[in-house]
Amino acid sequence: MDEAEIGARALREFVTGERSRYRRIFLVDPGAPTDAVLDAAGAQDAVLLPEGERFPAVSAALFRYSGRLDESGDEMVLGDTTVELQDYVAAAFVQLVGPTVVAVLDIPGWEAFLDDARLARRTGVFPSALLDPRVVLAERSALESPRATEIPNAIRVRADGAFTVGMRGEPVGHIMQTPDRLAEPVERGVRLGGAPSIEELTASGPDRGETARYLRAIDLLRMLRNANGVRVAGFGWSLIDDDGADAEPLPSDPFLLDTAEGFVLADVDSRGRRALSRLTAVVVEATQTSSGWDVAAERVARSLAIPEPDAGRLCREAIGALGISLGASTEGAGAEAARR
Repeated sequence: MDEAEIGARALREFVTGERSRYRRIFLVDPGAPTDAVLDAAGAQDAVLLPEGERFPAVSAALFRYSGRLDESGDEMVLGDTTVELQDYVAAAFVQLVGPTVVAVLDIPGWEAFLDDARLARRTGVFPSALLDPRVVLAERSALESPRATEIPNAIRVRADGAFTVGMRGEPVGHIMQTPDRLAEPVERGVRLGGAPSIEELTASGPDRGETARYLRAIDLLRMLRNANGVRVAGFGWSLIDDDGADAEPLPSDPFLLDTAEGFVLADVDSRGRRALSRLTAVVVEATQTSSGWDVAAERVARSLAIPEPDAGRLCREAIGALGISLGASTEGAGAEAARR
């Protein structure tokens, strides 16, 4: 992997907020106090510096860029890689020509994002722009969990020395006057800046766990590449139509798929897939969408016409063998106790 590709990966971590290779990524705007940034960056960090800045001997990984990612249509260049920024609403209507960061930039963008999530839940139709392997969704960690707190891992340092969390966040400190703020936990929602406030993000729309599950379903379909005809359980399709589901699958749980070759259980993290019989697929869906053992066993027993004790045993065996879990209660209260 060459330096430009590694730099592009560092930029990806910066725009998504998801850690992989680096502890923190600093994006330094032209004219910003570079020395102060390099003093703050450590061996596990990466720093994106504008073209023309010197490359001193420091422990952090350094990469040069040109251009910017501020407004829709902006471009940033790292080596041979050009990355474009597109507004979420516009992304569905423009022709993508290369790596593209799609960002929720304002309230209409947030409403469009929620509408797409709801549509996918009802119909199984996902936004084509997010299915494109060239697209990266900006501030993904904040969209999934806006109220989660963490030490900033994506820091943009402005020309005046003020630093923000993420590409468009509000200033939270000054690299020279208050560098200690770099180590203070903040809510992920501050990354969204001029987009919705925390209150607007959490007041309406899908539950945050549902949003995370929706985005992981998109990851799965991108992983499958040619997913024509594939149906994803919970997104416009259910194997069990019993009105007994009282829970949502955990965001990280594998997905039950209906494919031309039969039922498949697919895991996003391991990229593993395993074929299932119809009986096992019923057990998987009932377990993932039930908040407790008694609910899951009763639903499996009814669907497969088997004794309830046998159904309960099948659910427990599926959890042990397939890496699935009981779901999170859609009624909120008592969900943790029900899964124990």
